[in-house]
Amino acid sequence: MKVPPPTPSWLAPIELVVVQGTSFCNLNCKYCYLSEETRRDRSRIPLEKISEYFMKILSSQYVQNRLIVNWHSGEPLVLGADYYETVISRIAEIARDTCGPDFQVLHDFQTNGTLINKRWCEFFKQHRDTVTLGVSCDGPQTLHNAYRRDWREGGTFERTLSGIRLLIEHDIRFGLIAVISPRALDHSDEVYDFFNSYREHVSEFRFNLLDDFPDDGELSYAHSEQDYYDFLKTLLNRLEATPAADQILNIKNFSYFYEQLTAPPESASISPAEFMSQPLRALNIERNGDISTFYAGVTQDECPNIYGDGKGLVIGNLNFDSLDDIVMSAKLQKIHEDFELSHSTCAKSCPYYSVCPGGYNLIKYKRFGRFDATETPECRIQVKTFTNALIDHINPESASVQNGE
Repeated sequence: MKVPPPTPSWLAPIELVVVQGTSFCNLNCKYCYLSEETRRDRSRIPLEKISEYFMKILSSQYVQNRLIVNWHSGEPLVLGADYYETVISRIAEIARDTCGPDFQVLHDFQTNGTLINKRWCEFFKQHRDTVTLGVSCDGPQTLHNAYRRDWREGGTFERTLSGIRLLIEHDIRFGLIAVISPRALDHSDEVYDFFNSYREHVSEFRFNLLDDFPDDGELSYAHSEQDYYDFLKTLLNRLEATPAADQILNIKNFSYFYEQLTAPPESASISPAEFMSQPLRALNIERNGDISTFYAGVTQDECPNIYGDGKGLVIGNLNFDSLDDIVMSAKLQKIHEDFELSHSTCAKSCPYYSVCPGGYNLIKYKRFGRFDATETPECRIQVKTFTNALIDHINPESASVQNGE
């Protein structure tokens, strides 16, 4: 019997597996990080390969007592409900055989919502104890259609809204996630009103800023930190004004920040930035079996030549490599060292590091060509301005001092 190699101390147990069942998408969103060629590729992971991949994962030393499988990166619903009926059954069977009856496997789908129909609603209801769902929608029609378009350049708002209405009709709770564009910053009340209207039906609402990377090296909104600050303060003020008898909209961005801000120092041995990018915690499987980690959902389209092999952060392939071989690879060690350098540099120089959720390592490399850089426009906006807005909301007197009032 082959004895597995000792696990490096800096590895985390696998908690999340992000599976790109297909990279094909029925939409052509303007800010998608996948290349057009990738998004037009209709290949899929065959069912027998799903079984093979999860046999390797679940029989390894790198799992504990629960696994979340996220179907993402491409539009997962294009594969059809029958595909996932088989997938869920097979993974559950493998988990029972390899990990025992108490091991829990949960599934999460991130969809653009346009393909949701009665059959999908039946699927989500049937698996409601083990399946969660997130729908991508950017808010009111003009904001949504500005970027979330189809391959004929048509807007997709009505199709997404049709899917949302079906979920509500079938009493299926779901999450909402939005990309906030520069235009949306000028319509904070409309954005809040739109998402708040679904508060009784959603588990949470999350938003991400549109962080394109144009040739001039600046974000399209980087010149206007005040706009983002004002946008956040509007959302916070509207939440605070919610009548006590009403259900409040769960904005995950805010609740996560407050959890981090109020956590006792001894509750975490590493920073949020280091925790979220700890190797193996999130394992990504691309449609061809390529494996990456550090960021949930990253593909080889992201910084493909960063390590000179055209594979980005890909550290192996489950069709050819064992997990033990992948874990002991020189490339994984090198990426870990680069990310550690990135984190330590920020920890020494940035007073916001303790609340930084991370995710800026590759951005620093893209901007400056190295990992020991510090502030970028992205972290100035998305971490520092965000933190200032929430702390000022908690303590208005500090905001007065900061603004020189």
